[in-house]
Parts: sequence; structure tokens; C-alpha cells
Amino acid sequence: MVPIRKRTIAGTPGRVPGSQFVRFFGPVLDALREHGGIGHPEQVVCWIADKLHLSEQEQDEIVPSGGVTRLYNQVVWARFYLAREGLLDSPRRGVWRLTERGRATRLTHDEARDIHGKWVRHFQEQRRTPPGLSCRPPASSTRSVAP
Repeated sequence: MVPIRKRTIAGTPGRVPGSQFVRFFGPVLDALREHGGIGHPEQVVCWIADKLHLSEQEQDEIVPSGGVTRLYNQVVWARFYLAREGLLDSPRRGVWRLTERGRATRLTHDEARDIHGKWVRHFQEQRRTPPGLSCRPPASSTRSVAP
């Protein structure tokens, strides 16, 4: 079940622009490790909220498009990039699982930003490249992610 709460609408003044979900890359991996390497998104979100001591306000804020909390949305985006990086997969809908590489990886914030940047550049290149010309995965980061 998706954590849905209707208290605050996102877009409050003072919000820092950018990809805030990058801060959840490491905690997503940690949460799954705590759950034996596999878990449901809701378990991961709750674990992160608890371990990072997120305020009720942070947990209850709804994204402008409605329907889900900003926290849930950001954790799902973090999962997307971690899956692209090969650190986790999804054996079936609604289940997240660490890969062997994910089990061995501890990410710093800089490494998380590098992963995000690498994939953003890849997606930008895909948009610039006419369909069918290239389907290569992105080149490795300048920094390697240490397991």
C-alpha cells in the first residue's frame, strides 16, 4: 500500500531545487540490507523515515501531481537510478531486491551524485540521438563505486 497522506502540498517556499532524491540512494540500499536484501517499497520508505528521523511534515508532504507523498516519490526515484546502475532489481511488481553488487556497495553522497549524473547524461544523449542509432549503456563514472 502506497503511503498516502493529504496534509501539505509540495512546492513550499524555501525548497531547495534539484534532485533531492539522491540523498536516499544509500538509505535504500541500507533498508534492503536490513530486510534481508529484499523488501516492498513501503517497508523501505518507513525504514528510511525512521532511521533518518524525518519529521511528520517531511513524511506527509504530497507531490503537486497528488496521490503520493514526496518521500515515497523520492525513494521510488532513488530506486530507479539504483536499478539502472545494477545495484538492485525487481523480481516482481512491488518487490525490490539487492543484487550481489548492491549487497556489497556502500554509497557516499558523492558517489550517489555521480551515479545520478551519469544516468542524466545518458538520458540526455538518448534524447539527442535519433532512434535506432545507439543503444549503448552509459560509460562508467569517472569515479568507481567501491563495494
